[in-house]
Amino acid sequence: MTALIAGPRRMGGVALVLTTAVVSLNQARAADFVDLNDLGGVGLLQTPSARFMEQGSFGGGIAAVKPYNQIQLFAQPLPFLEATFRYTDVTDRPYGPESFSGAQSYKDRSFAFKLRLLEEGPNNPALAIGIQDFGGTGVFGGEYIVASRRWYDFDFSLGLGWGRLGEGGDLRNPLSQLSSRFDRDRTGTGTSTSTPGGSGFGRLFTGRTVGVFGGVQWQTPLDGLSLKAEYDGNDYSNERGTGSSIRQSLPVNFGADYAITDNFRAGIGYERGEVLTFRVSMRTNFETGGGPPKVLDPPLPKIAVRDPATLGIDAPVPLPKPEFDALLAEVKKALKEQDFTLSAFDVEADRRQVYIWVEQGRYRSALTTTGRTVRATSAVLPAWVDRITVIGVDAGVESWRLAVQRSEFEKIAEYRGSPEEVRYSADLDPVQPDHPEADAQDLIKLPAFSWDMGPGVRQQIGGPDGFYFGQILWRVFGDVRVTEKLSLSGTVSLNLLNNFENIRLESNSQLPRVRSDIVEYLQQGQQAVTKLEANYITSIYSGVYARASAGLFEDMYGGVAGELLWRPHFQRWALGVNANVVQQRDYAVRFNFRDYRVATGHLNFYYAFPWYRLRTKISYGRYLAKDYGTTVELAREFKSGATLGVFATFTNVRASEFGEGSFDKGFFVSMPLDLFFQRSTRGYGSFLFRPLTRDGGQKVRDGIDLYGATDAGNPERIVGDWADVVR
Repeated sequence: MTALIAGPRRMGGVALVLTTAVVSLNQARAADFVDLNDLGGVGLLQTPSARFMEQGSFGGGIAAVKPYNQIQLFAQPLPFLEATFRYTDVTDRPYGPESFSGAQSYKDRSFAFKLRLLEEGPNNPALAIGIQDFGGTGVFGGEYIVASRRWYDFDFSLGLGWGRLGEGGDLRNPLSQLSSRFDRDRTGTGTSTSTPGGSGFGRLFTGRTVGVFGGVQWQTPLDGLSLKAEYDGNDYSNERGTGSSIRQSLPVNFGADYAITDNFRAGIGYERGEVLTFRVSMRTNFETGGGPPKVLDPPLPKIAVRDPATLGIDAPVPLPKPEFDALLAEVKKALKEQDFTLSAFDVEADRRQVYIWVEQGRYRSALTTTGRTVRATSAVLPAWVDRITVIGVDAGVESWRLAVQRSEFEKIAEYRGSPEEVRYSADLDPVQPDHPEADAQDLIKLPAFSWDMGPGVRQQIGGPDGFYFGQILWRVFGDVRVTEKLSLSGTVSLNLLNNFENIRLESNSQLPRVRSDIVEYLQQGQQAVTKLEANYITSIYSGVYARASAGLFEDMYGGVAGELLWRPHFQRWALGVNANVVQQRDYAVRFNFRDYRVATGHLNFYYAFPWYRLRTKISYGRYLAKDYGTTVELAREFKSGATLGVFATFTNVRASEFGEGSFDKGFFVSMPLDLFFQRSTRGYGSFLFRPLTRDGGQKVRDGIDLYGATDAGNPERIVGDWADVVR
């Protein structure tokens, strides 16, 4: 067993208070200066500052600065890291030949990052470094170092810019003293923008000259209103992304921002001495937000406190069968009132302990499940039961075991205890294959059928033949639990509305067209059998899981697959391997197949870092186009359950073969659905964006993912969210 006791941290209390007080005099309102600039990052108008949003901030916005219109997504995944994705409409430049793209204007995708180097202190400014257009065409490419300093209600920023941020400057690039590679034209060898979607490493901080930018923001006495003025270091006559010359009669920009609510802001500006600008943004916080109150959940059961006179009663050993059967029936009934299903039950009377195996689809937290199980059963368990072990069962296998002292919950009921005190006496025990020690097993009536339905969306954004193509679907989901370990699931998608008939983009891939024929699937698969698969999941040893799957896995592929996962008890790492043989489905997405067949597989390493709930997954193996390589995924999970992540795949396919984009990459957002509803649910909504659909580095979804299926027992969550045990 693993005890969950954590020792107190030492700190110099007096020194900490004094230091905090001094710093707060200079930083008390630094959070006021976190308005977004025209490019979707925290800053003034065209320039960045060294300020950052609160960690967990996530949102989107739009900005209009002629000739650019932008859609922006921004996030603060870590306290010291800001990330932005921009989709820019360049209104004065055609996308391509009129015969193909019509009147559509050019579109540009780009990522931006800003990293805090130094927090503001009593004697120093805040300092940050950033990249304005990473992994894109370089149309808005620029790098910078910027400092910000607050003085009462004013926030001053001063920075040094490379590329677009310093085009108007004539200072010698200081990095040229370190290496001649920095002293070259940004469009020279190794920095070309002719391969959109490339890494762009070669052009970072290059250029023969750099420029100065800076400005000031005033937080006015009117709550929510701030005024801005800045010196813009860009020379717009050298702007590379437009189809015409941009006039700039004044290198100074002026603007105002107003916080309509805490999460909704708007701004206007007058820039370049020529144009009026507009921007609006909405944001939320994944770290502090928890969604609406869960008034539709079952009421939180009251803790039944035992009569002190009964605590010394000895347990009958062994427990007579009539008493066991009666207790089993009472426990099952109590759990049903919480929408929990009792799958197995055991009594160890000689150890004054019971084991309760629970399956439920409502709460994401193992602690919430444990707390409600203890509360619900406290009124029916005999007084001699001192310890309760709750075992979570997901996909037919144990994902966690948490043993708690009944008396600690009774102290909470009498206002003499706390969740932390429950934690000190609790143990997170190793999971077991099946439940061999249970006297009552197979308590779930099988087979069991469930179904659901709801709307869905499929979309293709940003192609040269049109900006947006989409489809509104009605999806019907079904699931049959045949045995504890075998399940059948399917999804049927019915078209309601789409404009896919207008897509004309054809694949020019030099690789097998494992993904780039997406247009054919979108156009012909409008009434589709999206998924129809069988999954058999078992645990063959403590922390070792196995899966066998077969069927139609996704829109494009079906076949057979297998997976093994080793997830050692109370460890941050896990190791897995998966393999499959799949065949490409027919474009109509029914029951026919095309000729392309491939075997793929990967060795997967998972690691949960001890900071900020950061996780990584590194996979090595063979992909759908028969290429070999590595996928690296990095994600941050927040207290609300939301996850932000990025990924990149590098294979033995040359950039020229891969095509535009050079390598596969993108980002994803996963949000628990109970952030939007008044009832708890374990469901998630996910959004994945990759700038381009290419054939290199592509995986297939081939059944239930074992790591995700067993993640409720992640010790990082259990130790870090202990307050959930009383919710």
